[in-house]
Amino acid sequence: MKKLFALALSLSMLSGVYGLTIGIGGAYEDVTDELGGGAYFAAKIDAIVPVLPILKVRGNLLNVDFVTDTPIKFGTFTGTDLLVILPLPAMFQPYVVAGAWFEKDVSMSFKGGLGAEIGFGTVSGYLEGGVNYTKPDVGDATMPVYIQGGVRVPIQLGL
Repeated sequence: MKKLFALALSLSMLSGVYGLTIGIGGAYEDVTDELGGGAYFAAKIDAIVPVLPILKVRGNLLNVDFVTDTPIKFGTFTGTDLLVILPLPAMFQPYVVAGAWFEKDVSMSFKGGLGAEIGFGTVSGYLEGGVNYTKPDVGDATMPVYIQGGVRVPIQLGL
């Protein structure tokens, strides 16, 4: 009976009332002018899925860069990041952002940063900053800095 109770408790901790969170916000990209085109604003919409109580996966659904000659990226998970939550018993939740991607014969990139989310009822606001390190196959590596913020709205799944 103890094992069954422990299993039920573990499953209830791993599952949440909200299985999906939609984030709507904006980012100030290339703050340090590393790419040479100047800093620019980007509108972002993403979906966050909790995997474990301290691990979430964020997938970009829409990314609109307000800079000339840049395409709009729209689709299911056009970019993905891992969010490692640093658990605090408060409505303020800091997290670490990590990501990596590889394009054959083009480049290899790593993303790292810090962020924090603060709850206001069911809706929460967030602020995040980090670096996107990109090493192209030809040319020099770049490390543009970004600052991102917005609101997150949980979507209740199930009954």
